[in-house]
Amino acid sequence: MSVKGYDLRVLGRNLGMYLVGLALAVTGALGLADAIELPMVVGWMLLILGLVCVIIVHEWFDGPF
Repeated sequence: MSVKGYDLRVLGRNLGMYLVGLALAVTGALGLADAIELPMVVGWMLLILGLVCVIIVHEWFDGPF
């Protein structure tokens, strides 16, 4: 199924991965800034994993849209 030339499955996959990556990166950054109680090692891992997800969406899947 497509809307205005966009395949909804691809759009959903891209936006889903982008939102998960963004949520991981923000959680990690908040943990590193001590805004939430999170061990520093976990905060770094979440931040890096989130940024990797966002980069994958942008580089391999041609952006979130």
